[in-house]
Amino acid sequence: MADDGNQTVKRVCVTGAAGYIGSWLIKNLLERGYTVNATLRNPGDEKKSGPLLELPGAEEKLKLFKADLCLEGSFDSAVEGCHGVFHVAGPMDFTKPNLDDFVVPAVNGVHNVMRACVRAKSVRRVIFTSSVLAASPMNDKGELTHTCLDESCWSPLNFLKSQTNKVAWYMIAKTLAEQDALKYGLNNGIEVVSILPGMVIGPWLTTTSALTSAQTILALIGGNDEFYDVMKFDEFVLGSIPIVHIEDTCNAHIFLMEHSNAQNRYVCASDSLSLKSLKDFLAKQYVQFKNSLKLDEDEDDGIERYLPVSSKKLLDMGFSYQYHLPEAFEETMDYVIKNGLLNVIVKN
Repeated sequence: MADDGNQTVKRVCVTGAAGYIGSWLIKNLLERGYTVNATLRNPGDEKKSGPLLELPGAEEKLKLFKADLCLEGSFDSAVEGCHGVFHVAGPMDFTKPNLDDFVVPAVNGVHNVMRACVRAKSVRRVIFTSSVLAASPMNDKGELTHTCLDESCWSPLNFLKSQTNKVAWYMIAKTLAEQDALKYGLNNGIEVVSILPGMVIGPWLTTTSALTSAQTILALIGGNDEFYDVMKFDEFVLGSIPIVHIEDTCNAHIFLMEHSNAQNRYVCASDSLSLKSLKDFLAKQYVQFKNSLKLDEDEDDGIERYLPVSSKKLLDMGFSYQYHLPEAFEETMDYVIKNGLLNVIVKN
């Protein structure tokens, strides 16, 4: 459990345990021998807690706690005695009608988790799960002004506030929450490291935790227009579609927790490509879906607007990706088809 800097963490807290990343992160931590305190809004919901309690090692090394992002003191019990905290939880309900429905729980959640860390006195590092959507290479005029998406990019809040798109609201919430997490750490003597994953794909532990992610990706092969529009907006604000497998996402979280020299922000995406290129890939890789692939008649080849996503900072630290685009999509599609989820997901 240690890197070349001999940083070892044995007991950690994971917030947002029932989510896509949270549940897989717990699985990976247990496999590595960690003791995990995990938070959920409702541990009594067996659909969400059941898969966690069935993980290998859970009986001995996993404890569930009830916690709410907006409730002061809610995370104290879960964080107590932990050496590290993975703050994964964040608002993901795109049915909410207002910007504040995204921003308030995201920012309050950071403050409540960080205050719990200060009170615990045992926490040496917090890994905050941000998103590449907090690192748009645009300026406040909506123009792509960088040569690539990397850690120097921050999403332009003024431009995003002018948008009615709920993905823009999510971007604002993630950006403000990440900025607050990093600032709070500096001001209170706690190491805070943020990780910015691309679009996370791969199999999942529960259908409820990954439905939005799966719908967004599979919108390309016949999903509803709402999720397809999300993909188009992502490309517009990021310059490309960044991809990362769930296993690599979790491995990067743990890598950054364990590495003695980790600091500030890290982009995590194994691949990035234009939406057109992604559809071309799917058409060749999955011939059976070629005729159902969504493709705008007036869409260009995406070359001019393509902007690469750089994980150089993470790779230079010694991290390596196990999955790239072909393997990542193959695992995703195999899981969806094997479990009879394709029709359910693309029609929702």
